[in-house]
Amino acid sequence: MKNLTEGVITSMDIYENVPLPRGFVSIYLHRGALEQRDILQELHIKNLIVANASKFMARRMRPGASWGAGITHLEVGTGFGTGTAQTPQPENPLQTALKTPLFRKAISSWTYLDTTGTATAVETNILKLTTNFAESEANGPLVEMGLFGGDAVNTLGSGQMFNYKTVPVITKNNTMQLTIDWKLSF
Repeated sequence: MKNLTEGVITSMDIYENVPLPRGFVSIYLHRGALEQRDILQELHIKNLIVANASKFMARRMRPGASWGAGITHLEVGTGFGTGTAQTPQPENPLQTALKTPLFRKAISSWTYLDTTGTATAVETNILKLTTNFAESEANGPLVEMGLFGGDAVNTLGSGQMFNYKTVPVITKNNTMQLTIDWKLSF
């Protein structure tokens, strides 16, 4: 007798070999202008693209959609959940908001990158989003951050979260700037 499930493709099989979007975050806590950084702390880490990101992308791709813009804002926060400031609670792909949002700012610049990480005017599948927080912005013990879009505005928690990342505490004060480069590969 033939096995009825032989040759049947499950939903897990479909997604098993599909490359998922991924990202990388570079964080610079510094004094002075971007071009002449006195870097106080530097961190380079992988990020987490949350489960709702698929819904966000599907809405953006649907013909005739008037659902808002792409990724437009970066939000930073102080929430470390069940962890500590040095070891925050790990990211959860089901997360839809920061635990304790502190400050939100519009993305400062968008740049396409080629496969070597060099900026290019040619559209590629790699996008670098940069946000710079001035001395008067986002001051506190930062341990979480997220990218937001869709109908996001400068109001904390608005829009759809696309990415979420926790980091060991970065203590920013009013003598420092913070620059975050978030690289996404699709």
